[in-house]
Amino acid sequence: MKRRIVVAACAVALGFACLGGAGAFFTGRAEVPENVIRAGAVAVSAEPTSAALSIDALAPGGSCERVVTVANTGSLPSTVVVTGAKKAGITDFYNALTCEVTADGVPVYSGPLAELRTVPFEIAPGARARMTFAVGLPASAGNDLAGDYVKLTLYFDAEQVH
Repeated sequence: MKRRIVVAACAVALGFACLGGAGAFFTGRAEVPENVIRAGAVAVSAEPTSAALSIDALAPGGSCERVVTVANTGSLPSTVVVTGAKKAGITDFYNALTCEVTADGVPVYSGPLAELRTVPFEIAPGARARMTFAVGLPASAGNDLAGDYVKLTLYFDAEQVH
């Protein structure tokens, strides 16, 4: 008798298990294909591409302005810092030169050309900044600098805004 109860209980349990597995559920699915994720890029360019600050006859007490346009050619907003480095010429003359720099009219540097390092300024993707460089020779410059020259390179370093 006990055996029949156990067998009957197992049969009932098996029946309930089969009923649950025999049920059907409706399903659906949506598809969104062709997802592409790209990293942004930081890139800048400057015009003119050479001899942007060339000056032929700078006199003591005088200054000359030159314009360089820097463009954000990347896809991310960027901050730009401009520095300069002497490549050739007379060090005393280089150290005597002064420089004032603006980016779209906002002052970003004022001091010796030999220490040129602007504060960072922001440029949006596809935008341009008009940079004005005023290079001067102090009135106190002596005859020992007459005929001297310096050759320098400008560097426009960009970093993504963060």
